[in-house]
Amino acid sequence: MPVKLNKPRVLGVLAGEDFPVERLLSWANSAEIVLAADGAANRLISVGFIPDTTVGDLDSIAESTKSAQRELILNSDQNHTDCDKLLSLAQERGFVEVTLVGIEGDLVDHLLGSIASAAKSSQQIRIILRRGLAYILKGPCDHHFAFPPNTRLSLLPLTSCEGVNLQGVEWPLDQAELSPLGNMSLSNRGLGKIQFSIKLGTAVLFVAHPDLEAPHWHS
Repeated sequence: MPVKLNKPRVLGVLAGEDFPVERLLSWANSAEIVLAADGAANRLISVGFIPDTTVGDLDSIAESTKSAQRELILNSDQNHTDCDKLLSLAQERGFVEVTLVGIEGDLVDHLLGSIASAAKSSQQIRIILRRGLAYILKGPCDHHFAFPPNTRLSLLPLTSCEGVNLQGVEWPLDQAELSPLGNMSLSNRGLGKIQFSIKLGTAVLFVAHPDLEAPHWHS
């Protein structure tokens, strides 16, 4: 019997405070499951939204936030980030796709750390940004995206990547090799339907999404 994949709309909320609260609430209301990482629960509670589960060492959560939670999970492991803990919880519960929000904030190290957490996760991860979306792409894989013409996008390797194809863009890639300290595709321009494939490695595709206000659960 084939395994049934658990693919509800799962939103993982991190504590970056620069994402507008109105948009955060809109995404949370459109999700089926909302997981909060530590202090992210404060922002959700402040706009009247109670997450399904909050996980972390809980050192950043206000007492008033704690008392309003449905489920609090203490994970005091200091060798893993809040994003690690959130994605680990999602994986334990069988969620194979997770959309993350609140990763930017004003701390670049936290931003890079969250992207690294997403990259090493075995799940399919998408990230909501202030000015678009990002997709973590792991080889071997083949994806198709549909964006309006002239959509700006960048493909950045997170590891050494082989056999990279990027079609439907102004500057296509054909069986390219990319690396964090070598070649990448920065500020490319989509022409409509975009096809991406990679044989080996992990990359992140940043997309300046044309409609930033409304939640998008499909590309």
